[in-house]
Amino acid sequence: MENNKYPCISVTTLNMINIILEVMREHNFIEVNVPLLLYGLIKYSDENGNPSEFLSYLCSIEASSLEIEYHISIMIDTLSKAMASVSSEPESTETHDTNVSSSSDSSDNDIEIIELFEEDDELTTFTLQYKNSRGDISNLFIPVDDEVKKVFKSLALLTEQYNFEELEPLHFITAMFMADIVEVKEFFDELDINYIEALKNYNPNKVFSNFSTFIPHSLSSFLTVINEKIDAKKPCEILMRDRETETLWNIMLKMNKRNAVIIGEPGVGKTALIEKITYHINKGDCPPEFKDFKVLSLDVNSLIAGTQYRGDAEQRIQELIKFLEKNRKIILFIDEVHTILGAGSCAPGEMDLANALKPILARGDTIVIGATTFNEYEQVFKRDAALNRRFEQVEVREPKSEDVYAMIKNKIKVLSDHHGVKINKKMVEYAIMIAGCFAYGKKNPDKTLDLLDRAMVSAKRAKKTIVDKESILSNFDIFFKMISTMSEDAKKATAYHEAGHYIFGKVSDKLIEYNLKAVSIMPAQDYLGVTVLEIDCEKVPFCNLDYFIDVIAYNLAGRVAESFFREPFTSGASEDLDDATKTAFIVVTKYGMTSNDSFKNRIYLNSEDYPMFSEKSIDTINDEVTKLIQQAFKRATALLEENKDILEAIVKALLKKQIMSEPELDKVWQKVVNRRNNN
Repeated sequence: MENNKYPCISVTTLNMINIILEVMREHNFIEVNVPLLLYGLIKYSDENGNPSEFLSYLCSIEASSLEIEYHISIMIDTLSKAMASVSSEPESTETHDTNVSSSSDSSDNDIEIIELFEEDDELTTFTLQYKNSRGDISNLFIPVDDEVKKVFKSLALLTEQYNFEELEPLHFITAMFMADIVEVKEFFDELDINYIEALKNYNPNKVFSNFSTFIPHSLSSFLTVINEKIDAKKPCEILMRDRETETLWNIMLKMNKRNAVIIGEPGVGKTALIEKITYHINKGDCPPEFKDFKVLSLDVNSLIAGTQYRGDAEQRIQELIKFLEKNRKIILFIDEVHTILGAGSCAPGEMDLANALKPILARGDTIVIGATTFNEYEQVFKRDAALNRRFEQVEVREPKSEDVYAMIKNKIKVLSDHHGVKINKKMVEYAIMIAGCFAYGKKNPDKTLDLLDRAMVSAKRAKKTIVDKESILSNFDIFFKMISTMSEDAKKATAYHEAGHYIFGKVSDKLIEYNLKAVSIMPAQDYLGVTVLEIDCEKVPFCNLDYFIDVIAYNLAGRVAESFFREPFTSGASEDLDDATKTAFIVVTKYGMTSNDSFKNRIYLNSEDYPMFSEKSIDTINDEVTKLIQQAFKRATALLEENKDILEAIVKALLKKQIMSEPELDKVWQKVVNRRNNN
């Protein structure tokens, strides 16, 4: 191997070589053969006592360690008996013993290969010349047969290609698969393990990628390198979110507590934020401190999966911690980060992943970025104060409808190239509106991207080259069939209901953060109709009692409008009472906002330390909640009575079109206003 700087040999590799030489002497082999190499690759352990990487892989696909050792022993014994003549033990040309042992002195890691291998007339010899911490130089000559020679040649190629700083057993394992040795294939056949899958698993590009740090196979089932999935030569698929990205960089650049927890609803792009960070690292336009960093994703469920016995999960967690401590240029991303609390513990108080991570979080050796929802953050993550104080919050809100196209336009191109179908901006905006109507419970940009993906599939299957409205709406054929079976009264009730919400939200001067984007009377999976409401977080309302009365009134406006058409109310209308009642309850018990003087300047708590909910207080609270709801009902009734002509016009338009956007609804509204002015 023509290389001026040879890699160092790790203590673990010396341990492996020592095991091979011991068995070689025991069986009087004159050279290292494939069975000996296999034996060394499964029997070594690292400095921390962790088992062989190769053994862990084989056991992960349901081969037992006893079975593996048995088959290798058979191979060694068979080969030993087949040798008619027994050669003498390999001898060193120096006075030093060829039995290389691992010193407890950590500086013995500074062992340099001066020559990787050489050949003589009789034997192919792997020559290892190493220097220990005392400066002593020793030569170790390891004769190898023709098959093992292929392994060392592959090892030389790997070392030259990837510039390893230290040779580990994993490099030998990968080189062995590169050499494509018949005896190794037969060994896999005996174990009934798929050799081709193992060959793919130990593909150098997969094992080492283009990075100097690799993930041991014992951790590969729950650690993923995000860098490998991001192509920095292409435009970044994640646009906007510059404020959130900048906040993350600033947190990670701190000296202490460099960890962040991204909080947001499912589908708003929490993981996409990490992918954007990774993209900038791969491209090289990240802060210089993060050059060559790897971003790893940890799957907590996979970490715990298959750990049946006490201590199994703890061992995996300790392996993970040691790996993170050894490799400093890492950002660890944990989706559903609240799941680390209790992960891996068999009983309360035992070591779990959260407690295991706390020391490295405090030291700042590894940067950890978690992601979770607002509910999980409040109910689970935040309750561990020692863990929570080591993280800074980064909130990711759902983008406004008008910002969705700019955010996903590069992703749309990727979808378009994949399906071979194009879509124009106007049709994307239509899809954004339709996604809001039929997937109201989901969040942008995810719900729009999902609809666009399906619409392109529909267009492609219909032999179209451009996505049209039919391609988008065909994904909801079942709902169109449902509305065709609805009675006229049911359609009217739904139209009045949704129009009532829309009109009150538009007319109220208190709900300044309410943006009404569309109205649909099409049935969907969980509702008969919907008024698409977006909350503008940049607008801050004046949250006095009148504001909360209007919040409750908005919830009741659909019910009020429906009463103009008919009574009793439908079950769809009655569901609004749930939101209205909960809001009224919070206003009374949490904010102390009522007309009753006994509720002013105090709140009602209900906990073990503060049990304030007596039978008497509950009756009083219920009375106040009822009063608030009555006030809100009167408020909604008054506003809708004032605008009954607009209500009737919008209902008529909805019965004709079923789905209407804000501009379409405002056009109907303006016509009524113009008629008023003319009269």
